[in-house]
Amino acid sequence: MRDSTTATTTTSTTVAGDSVSVAGVLLAAGGSRRLGSPKQLLTMNGVTLVERAARQLLDAGCSPVLVVVGAHADEIRDAVSMLSVRCVENAHWERGMGTSIAAAVTALHDVRFAHTSAVLIATCDMPTVTVEHLQSLLATSNRGAQRVASAYGSAYASAYAGPDSPPERGPIRGIPAVLPRADWPALAELDGDQGARVLLRDTGTLTVSLPSGQFDLDTPSDVAAWRTAGGASPM
Repeated sequence: MRDSTTATTTTSTTVAGDSVSVAGVLLAAGGSRRLGSPKQLLTMNGVTLVERAARQLLDAGCSPVLVVVGAHADEIRDAVSMLSVRCVENAHWERGMGTSIAAAVTALHDVRFAHTSAVLIATCDMPTVTVEHLQSLLATSNRGAQRVASAYGSAYASAYAGPDSPPERGPIRGIPAVLPRADWPALAELDGDQGARVLLRDTGTLTVSLPSGQFDLDTPSDVAAWRTAGGASPM
């Protein structure tokens, strides 16, 4: 683990004498094909998106924080080298987001993380996400005891739902999201681009609103709009 240059506060809950924590998982393995260059390394005010997102997980109180790398792995490792995070290699990143989630959950089965109660999964390319939103997810989950998704508008569905996916009604439930340890066996089996969608759609999943959460940085026009808006969502 690399030492962070900034102080972060890790919060935990004591249950039956044991301290439990929620791990942060940052999905940073994608190839950014639609953008044409690694979105993880886009900068705003001199800070890369991958560093910004990793810092948010640390500042929200997640421990440990795993950064899943694949494409452009060396550059992304360098971009977070000043932070107290662990990089996890996903050799199958080209198959989609599901393989990155599976790689992170598999890494968390290490005995050192036996008191980890849940994972908080996030990505680099959602500019509306804040530390406060991540903290709200953690608080709503009762420090990982319940599954909690971010809820945002239906524009996300048209961009991300596969051709065979049923339409969703109302707000979309997606990441950032907290998934308790009981969900880990299913997460460890994920493959392809589906991610944790099936679990998050379950009627038992709680939600926290993320205004304009459907906006992310997939294409050059998305990035141009984001920069015009000064690093915020243009929506």
